[in-house]
Amino acid sequence: MTTTLTRSTLKDSLLESPESLPLYAGDSLRHWGRTLVIAPHPDDESLGCGGVIALLREAGVEVAVVLVSDGAKSHPNSTRYPGPKLAALRAKELLNALEILGVEGDYVQFLELPDGSVPQPGEAGFDEAAADMQQALADFEPQTILVPWRRDPHGDHRASWHLAQHAHAAVESAARILEYPIWVWEAKAPEQAPQAEEVEAWRVDIEPVLKRKKQAIAAHASQTTRLINDDPEGFMLRPEVLAHFHQPWETFFENRD
Repeated sequence: MTTTLTRSTLKDSLLESPESLPLYAGDSLRHWGRTLVIAPHPDDESLGCGGVIALLREAGVEVAVVLVSDGAKSHPNSTRYPGPKLAALRAKELLNALEILGVEGDYVQFLELPDGSVPQPGEAGFDEAAADMQQALADFEPQTILVPWRRDPHGDHRASWHLAQHAHAAVESAARILEYPIWVWEAKAPEQAPQAEEVEAWRVDIEPVLKRKKQAIAAHASQTTRLINDDPEGFMLRPEVLAHFHQPWETFFENRD
């Protein structure tokens, strides 16, 4: 992803001035209950809601994570880390990050869908993936579900949102759905940004666990460093992108209806 943040893109959206959004204390999370985090790729869980995960676990609230894709396309030209080896590395990084945040491996499910090709509604493989997501919801019975923002610039994130929505409806879940931003901070198209007429936006104060969140992000070394150094075109989270996720708060959106 190489998009560039522009103020004109986020103008008049809920992200134009995120510091002005309501800020709630971390202890307000207790009423969320069992929380299921849907992460399109290994690292999205730490970037988008690592602080909230840590706070929920400190409060004794169960947290489970569904990893949608295998993350195997971040360095497609690496010979040291071909697809299966990279997928294994990224899965290990995810488990290490979640351990830092307080989530045990038994609470992680891997859908192992192809990175960069998570199916959208109507595409081959969507129904099967949706059935797996449905089973995850049925097994964990979450009271709150955290999903990527519905119009995130990354296709895998949008597909993950659709999978979650489909599963939520299929099991007739009463769980509250909250959306978290990842690449929308970098959106080029204004229509990708959240608007006040469709969702409410607010922040959660994560300052008490910010250090742990940063450690969890750093655990994804394949994405934050040149650990994989034989693919010059390989993905790496740039400092200006990471800056969005090093704030002492996290942002969430919820449907107005």
